[in-house]
Amino acid sequence: MKRLIGKTQAKKSERGQAIVLVAAAFIGLIAMVGLVTDTGLLLIEYGKLKRSVDSAAVAAAQEFRPDPDTGVLNLTAMENAARSFLQINQANNVKDIEVHTCDETGEDRPDLCNPDPVDNPIENRKLVEVTAKADVGFAFLRVIGINSAELTVASIGEAATIDLVLLIDTSGSMAYETSGAPNQSNPGDDPIVCNDADNCQPMRAVKDVALDFVDSLIYFGYDRVAVITMTEQASGPTDAVDRDPTEVLPLTFDQNTILYNIDNLKVFQPRVCDGSNFPGECLQYISGTFNKPYCEIYESAIGDPDPGVRATADPSSCPSSNIGGMLALAQEAFSGSGDPDYSRSDSLWVTVLLASGPANASTPSEADEDDYPYGYCPQNTWLFFLMPDPKPKLCRDAYPDPDNGRTASDPLVTYTNPISGEEMDISEYDAVDYARDMADNLAAMKSGNGVTIYTIGLGENVQTLVANGDTSQGEAEFLLQYIARDAGDSLNSEINHGEYFFAPNNVTLRNIFEIIAQNIATKISE
Repeated sequence: MKRLIGKTQAKKSERGQAIVLVAAAFIGLIAMVGLVTDTGLLLIEYGKLKRSVDSAAVAAAQEFRPDPDTGVLNLTAMENAARSFLQINQANNVKDIEVHTCDETGEDRPDLCNPDPVDNPIENRKLVEVTAKADVGFAFLRVIGINSAELTVASIGEAATIDLVLLIDTSGSMAYETSGAPNQSNPGDDPIVCNDADNCQPMRAVKDVALDFVDSLIYFGYDRVAVITMTEQASGPTDAVDRDPTEVLPLTFDQNTILYNIDNLKVFQPRVCDGSNFPGECLQYISGTFNKPYCEIYESAIGDPDPGVRATADPSSCPSSNIGGMLALAQEAFSGSGDPDYSRSDSLWVTVLLASGPANASTPSEADEDDYPYGYCPQNTWLFFLMPDPKPKLCRDAYPDPDNGRTASDPLVTYTNPISGEEMDISEYDAVDYARDMADNLAAMKSGNGVTIYTIGLGENVQTLVANGDTSQGEAEFLLQYIARDAGDSLNSEINHGEYFFAPNNVTLRNIFEIIAQNIATKISE
């Protein structure tokens, strides 16, 4: 009997041990299933979070620009952009978000920073690192006390740096609102006087708006600005300068240098007329009072009693609205202004051109300098007032529509001088044709999206009706619209074009520049 009872108790003990072993095996089995299942869940959540953080980093990088009020990089805007994209991607389990840039972290995050930002600023990049942490809850691993795991994901986004070239009209018309009626010369519009006083109008207003535009758009140290003027710049009160377009400042990072050069732009200041009839425009004074910019050599020939002299009156050395010349210099600026190592193809190339009238001057190529020493100015425009309707204007024909554009290699045409009756074969390639060609070359000079060009027409002269009777379009607007909307399409079909804006006066300029700044900021993220 005792032996039977002992055997029964042993069997019960063995059954108890088996239950423990089965329970342990079951827990192990659940742990194994949990390890597989919850690890898969963890990987799924990691992938989801990684995609969300990647998008958030790109969104944060799009806000890589100065705060308009403080001029300091706005980290709050970056964090808000990152958080919004995480929410859009339904990453609701995120518990912590950090946004870092090189400016904010310095050497703590070498991946974001150029090791030599002072001596080699061209390597500076707009990099933003977004780090997000999220808890992932487990389903099966809870049975062994592992309730969740924390994921940490980081991603770096980059915004395009900006290379901005400003093309500013500095012709004599930029002083025509200093005193008296606008858009015509008055005694108070003497560029020598108003340049010295720094109150030439609308030049002063343009400079003020351009300064604010650059301050609001450019993040100094990363973005660059170049300044090109329509004419050379006087360095002293009485300096006489040439009408040639001038690179006042190559693409530059330094804030003080950029703002100083914009703030000190001058209206074209040619020599004072002295009766010498030298080529080029001069400033005319009557009884010591400024009258207007004057083409002494041309007016003298037109007023000569000898018909032979009148027939050869050549105005080509006097007009100074060389829009094409500025566009040509913009190409050089983007190319590094003579130093190819200073050109960066990965930045957004943007040009903003402001003009107060149509193109009437040009820069001849080296091959054409002997035939056209003062630029492309067809002989049939020299005596425009004697030509039949539709009449041309100085150095430009009566048809500014791009569909009527010509090339320098077009066949010559026969021209009969209205004074002498002499027939000659001439080229009709003019200042407007040259400006279109330079615009095409500029817009298409960069592969991919090309160079984005914005144009601004300032003042009523921009909308002077064309000679061919088209009452719906200003003469200069044909050119400025073409430059902004169509230039380069024949060379590169992928160009990301800008837009043309008309500013009837300088009051509307600020709003236009704000629109352009917003448009450029949008293109950075495209």
